[in-house]
Amino acid sequence: MEVKLHREVMKNSNGFTLIEMLLVLSIVLLISSIVFQITLSLSERRVVDQFFEQVMLDIQEIQALAIAKNEPFNIQLYNNHYKGYGIFSGEIIFERDFPQNIKLDVTSNLKYFMVYPNGDVSNFGTIRFHTPFGDANLIIYIKEGRMRLVEL
Repeated sequence: MEVKLHREVMKNSNGFTLIEMLLVLSIVLLISSIVFQITLSLSERRVVDQFFEQVMLDIQEIQALAIAKNEPFNIQLYNNHYKGYGIFSGEIIFERDFPQNIKLDVTSNLKYFMVYPNGDVSNFGTIRFHTPFGDANLIIYIKEGRMRLVEL
């Protein structure tokens, strides 16, 4: 009787077949890969946005220091980093690397400028960058050094 009952239980147990398991696994993998791609793209975008925000804050910091210390300061952009320093003191205020996926365009017409003690900038123009999301221009306007970021 017990053996018969055991066989009945085995017949009625509903398990999953291999095909059903593979189907569920492929759906889970598909959803995971889509979420991973979206997350990766968003994090890259955040890095680019934070970089441009930091560059503009650094320029504003140099302007504030030039006014506060009554001393001219320089900002110089290189291929993979940029720095700000005092002309007379030689004090380096900041030196930062570009993120790996951002490059300075060689045709950028503003790679160096001075901030005078009154906060005005010596040169004005466009700093061009290449990002994974297209080109971006940081435009420095004449005199007061106001800035605007234009993403192309």
